[in-house]
Amino acid sequence: MVNFLKLKRAAAFVLIVQSILTSLVAAPLSLSKEQAVARALQQNPALNAARTTIDRALGNRQQAGRWANPELSIDYATDQTFNDEGEYGYSVGFEQRFPVTNRLRLQKSIAQDEIELAVAEVANQVRLLTLEVETSVAAATALEAQIELRDERLQLNRKFAAFMESRVQAGEVSSVETNQVQIELYAVEQEKQELSNTLLLELAKLKQLIGANVDAELSLTHQFELPATQPQLASLTQESLMQHPEYRMKALLSGISDKRVSVVKAERWADIAVRVFFDEERSVDDPGGLGTDRFFGVGVSIPLPLLDRKQGAILASRAEQRQFKYELDRVGLEVRSEAHTQATLAVSLYQQARDYDQHLTQLVEKNLAEMKSAYGAGQINLVELFRSQQQGLRVQSAQLTKLHDFEQAIIRWKAATAQAQPVLQ
Repeated sequence: MVNFLKLKRAAAFVLIVQSILTSLVAAPLSLSKEQAVARALQQNPALNAARTTIDRALGNRQQAGRWANPELSIDYATDQTFNDEGEYGYSVGFEQRFPVTNRLRLQKSIAQDEIELAVAEVANQVRLLTLEVETSVAAATALEAQIELRDERLQLNRKFAAFMESRVQAGEVSSVETNQVQIELYAVEQEKQELSNTLLLELAKLKQLIGANVDAELSLTHQFELPATQPQLASLTQESLMQHPEYRMKALLSGISDKRVSVVKAERWADIAVRVFFDEERSVDDPGGLGTDRFFGVGVSIPLPLLDRKQGAILASRAEQRQFKYELDRVGLEVRSEAHTQATLAVSLYQQARDYDQHLTQLVEKNLAEMKSAYGAGQINLVELFRSQQQGLRVQSAQLTKLHDFEQAIIRWKAATAQAQPVLQ
């Protein structure tokens, strides 16, 4: 009996644990915009793969600029196959190649630059990933808010449709007006369905960015807020441009291309080989018979750049050098242009959203309150009140779009300038 009770308790404990684990697995993943970015920077597979380039560059630097391994040569010869007079000879040599140019030093310098290049590439990946995550969170938040507004409009239209049906039976309104309400109801349902489909795709994209499971349920806590004052979006200075990850990548590539031109020129002169060797020969020396001769010598091998002067490789490396310089100019122009454009757009969208909120949105709210009071006093009918409520929901939807556009401009400005947050006045 005791064992049976113990088994029942163990089974109950297992069920409790399973229930807790199931609830934890089923619990939605609640994230703010900042939390989504932090999770992506830790778990995004593409970013983790990019970080390995730093380790690879460190390994390349350790390998770069090393001398060639020395060579040990052993030779042996005998006349046993032919005259078989006991003659033989052998030689033992040691050869080492020595560079006569600064080629190895340049290779070490390039390897060091490639480490900085890998760091800049990872920093640029972080910048782009942050842009993608913040853009996705903002888009998903806007879609969810728009869907909520469509739900409110659907609820209002259903009430309005029911009211119109009752008025048709009483002969107060025509069936044409009722059909118009039904058409409006179907149109809003279609809008909601399209928004829901877009939201599904956006959340799937966000899951991939933050490294979440495909079946994970995301709950975003981000909200749109218009700052009380206009943000101060600093222009991109030359110093800031030099630290921009994408610009720094091109600058490093340009510097590496300069050094590679020098490397190709240095490769015209191959390494000098110095050989130290010992020879011993046993041969027939008439009339004395077999005799032994021993030699110790030093040899030098100097390659001459007569047939291959690396002219084609020099031309190719110089073309690459010019290419990276043009690319550097292009990136500098694009980054400056993007930063200026997004700053200008963000300020314009801020003013539009602020004016929209202060004038139209507040006017609609005031008008709706007055319409409700007038309806309560019997001065207007229910149809007019419904129309006013629908107008208010449309205005909210338009204001939400402006807030979303403003935040997107701020996000793109941050990415273009590689800065953290704008400064408020």
